Amino acid sequence: MAGVMRKEFGHAVARFLAGVLALFVLSNFGSLSGWFEDILGGGPSPKPAADSPKSGDDLFGSVWFPVAVAAGGIAVSFGGFGLWSAIQRRRARKAARRAADTAAQERRLAIEAEHDEVLDAYAAYLCDVLAVLDRPALDDVTVPQTAALLHALDIAADARRGGDLNLYRPAVTELKAAWRAANDHARKTGLRHLPRQERATVTRARALLEIALDGNGGEHERRAAYDKARELLDGVLTLPRQAVAAVETRTRPALTKDATA
Repeated sequence: MAGVMRKEFGHAVARFLAGVLALFVLSNFGSLSGWFEDILGGGPSPKPAADSPKSGDDLFGSVWFPVAVAAGGIAVSFGGFGLWSAIQRRRARKAARRAADTAAQERRLAIEAEHDEVLDAYAAYLCDVLAVLDRPALDDVTVPQTAALLHALDIAADARRGGDLNLYRPAVTELKAAWRAANDHARKTGLRHLPRQERATVTRARALLEIALDGNGGEHERRAAYDKARELLDGVLTLPRQAVAAVETRTRPALTKDATA
């Protein structure tokens, strides 16, 4: 587009200069005729009478005025073209900034989606008491993989609040790797890091919690199973508060109803 405009502008300037030249020739036609007669006739033409020379004003009007008009027209034309070019450059910069802002926003949303995916998976684990009993190492801060996960969670949260994508992107990448490492380790380890007697206790408590969470079970049976499971786990495993809240939310209606019966 800019190339076409420059070409058209060049043509306009050329036409303008040709018109100025034609105007100059017409305004000085008499002088030019005499000059041609001198050349073709072999001698100078008779000098004009002393009382008919052109005055300084007439000479300026016949010669310099068209030149001044031409120069002014060219200056105005170049000024207009420069203004148009400046406007176009400003628009291009604004468009580039908008495109960069849009790209940055899309990039941030993609990073946040990956971040939220890890947060959702970890929250789902913390709210599932049976998953916690199957993978207790994932909630044990003394396990190196779990400690690394918690550290990565803090770094990613800080980077998200900071808004610097150059820090946020690697923080989320590190968080995803830490989550996979901690979760895989917890799955492979299971209850093996616990003493044998405690492993048996956790296994029994898990079976009781399955009964307490079974909506098809009797209310008395569910309440007894829940109370016994909490008693068995006391001193063996500390359940996440999210898991306890989730269990109590699901069992409390039945337990409350049974208590008021």
